[in-house]
Amino acid sequence: MVVAKVPTLLTVLAGHFESQPLAFACLLDEAERRSMSIDLADADVIQSAANVRLAHYFRPQIVARIQEAQGEDNTVVVLRPTELATLPDFPAVAGPLRLLGRYAGEVVEIPGQHGWA
Repeated sequence: MVVAKVPTLLTVLAGHFESQPLAFACLLDEAERRSMSIDLADADVIQSAANVRLAHYFRPQIVARIQEAQGEDNTVVVLRPTELATLPDFPAVAGPLRLLGRYAGEVVEIPGQHGWA
């Protein structure tokens, strides 16, 4: 099987959630409010081992910046480029997610498949 790391701009969000499913539900709500859909395969919800998991996408300096910006939030969400992620009003200002930034990173792509590897 051939895999390739593909450079891309990834949207990084943070929030405080009791579980990963609640963070995924928040993403679905954000999309629904805008009459859009989101493929949850385009989102990685990270609640543990964040430094290791973020290192799959970003250089060490960017991981450090993300973790500093995360502050007290217990959840980081990494989003592939999607229509929702590129909206200027995403995430909602009063919502449970906040934008940490959009960072240059890499994702693993397996030819013929969609989703995170």
